[in-house]
Amino acid sequence: MKTKEYHRPMPATWWMHNRHLVLFMIREVTSFFVAGFAIFLIILIYKANRGPAEFYAFFWKVLPSGWVRAYLLISLLIVCYHSITSFMAAPTIIAPRWGEDKIDPKLIILAHFGGWLILSFILILVLPK
Repeated sequence: MKTKEYHRPMPATWWMHNRHLVLFMIREVTSFFVAGFAIFLIILIYKANRGPAEFYAFFWKVLPSGWVRAYLLISLLIVCYHSITSFMAAPTIIAPRWGEDKIDPKLIILAHFGGWLILSFILILVLPK
């Protein structure tokens, strides 16, 4: 005899009823912008490796466009949101231990933001002005 399984109806908006799930879904959608921004940077590095003439031709053809500037600004804001939410979730994702003791979540978050700040200062000092 074949039994019928009960399938509870699940609306497509099931995640919109919980604030934490909404923020999680927004963070997941930002991954597309992170991927697009990474692809743009890969293309920029590729053009730079092809030589200065090709890089400057690409730079002056593509980057002065208002659409590209708007996309880069929006991507910057979205990538910052994605990074901040990832750093805040790091203690839950990583959950490191020191022997038998768990490391304080605030220390993990502080280490992530500190690394971001140090790397930003290094890039500011290294990049040409």
